[in-house]
Amino acid sequence: MTVFSVNEFYQRNRRLVIWIILFGLLWLLRDFFALVFLTFVLATFAAPLVELGRRRMRLPHWLALSIVYLVFVVALATFVRFVAPSVASELYRMIDNLPATEMRLLEAKNRFIERYPTLRQPIGGFLASALDEEKARAVALQLANERARLSLSQAEVARAMESDVPPEGALAEYFARRDQLYLNAIADEIFQRVREYAPTVVNMLYSGTATILLALLFSFLILNDRGNLQRGIARLKNSLVGDFYEEAAEPIVRFGILLGRAIKAQATIAVVNTVLTLIGLLILDIPLIAMLTVIVFVCSFIPVLGVFISTTPIVLVALNAGGPMLSLTAVGMIVFIHVIEAYLLNPIIYSKHLKLNPVFTLIIVYVGYHAFGIWGMLLGVPVTRYFIHDVLGVPFRDEEPREEPTHPEPSADHQPRARELA
Repeated sequence: MTVFSVNEFYQRNRRLVIWIILFGLLWLLRDFFALVFLTFVLATFAAPLVELGRRRMRLPHWLALSIVYLVFVVALATFVRFVAPSVASELYRMIDNLPATEMRLLEAKNRFIERYPTLRQPIGGFLASALDEEKARAVALQLANERARLSLSQAEVARAMESDVPPEGALAEYFARRDQLYLNAIADEIFQRVREYAPTVVNMLYSGTATILLALLFSFLILNDRGNLQRGIARLKNSLVGDFYEEAAEPIVRFGILLGRAIKAQATIAVVNTVLTLIGLLILDIPLIAMLTVIVFVCSFIPVLGVFISTTPIVLVALNAGGPMLSLTAVGMIVFIHVIEAYLLNPIIYSKHLKLNPVFTLIIVYVGYHAFGIWGMLLGVPVTRYFIHDVLGVPFRDEEPREEPTHPEPSADHQPRARELA
């Protein structure tokens, strides 16, 4: 009878066992992921600035590091003192204006249908399709009562919907009521979510500040003692976890480099997007500027999908402040800015690093959000790019297929150490 040996199983499945353990540890530490990620991001941005101070300005390492982090702390304090309270107050102000926004949407829809009556049926169908089954049944029951009250049959309503002649009398009243019910149901659902998430967003704004403070401290300590930390990590190669070091150290470093480049590229795009959007908001005189620019900056880190997320509040605020023309102008401004991003910034900055098709990127973001939430949206693209290109070896556009390097047979001194695990 064959006796199961843990050591033999480990040696045969060494790579699989090591990565399962590493991913298991990562899952157990998921509550600290935001702190780890922010520490990595701050260190990624601070390290080249410190090197710049050392080489160009001939500053000692400790002084260059202290100046860089003093600037970070001042910027964070400025945000907490001036920007965060403004964002919170503007967010609650937008909530208070939600009923007026709903009335503006209804008025804009009515004017649009009066000008283009043939679009009445497509718009009504779109509004109906946006409701879930329960709300659709409730609206259908209310519409049946409206038809009974106005002495209208279903056939009369159907003929009026197919006709190009604007409805009059009872039919006009029925269609106005129908669109109002549909729009109210959709707006109630959206506004309810806004009211539910607004306190959460404000709390995240301040709790995120505390996390950033800790990340500043940890990244400062890491960069201050980077040499000793690197030597200490290198010594793991000859320790009990040497197999883990040999298997995972190089891939983790490669992924860290890729992620750092992706974050730097996207941060550059985010800053340019935010500045251009801020200028556009000031020119159009759209209120709630602090809240909208913060939303644009955060959403700029979400590839493809962030455009649609950040556009919605801008259009709603513009509609409430200046009517349909201002909201359409705001849409035009956003389209212009993102044309600049798509055809100028992305090819130069972002696409150079990741080289992913936009449709594939959107699929990754969608799947990542449903699987891992906001972290899936933020990190799904670089993680997928790493596994497809660096792990599986699939070449991207404008790139030759990689050839596997040929290595000589390892000597006995370099064979993986067998450990008695049984």
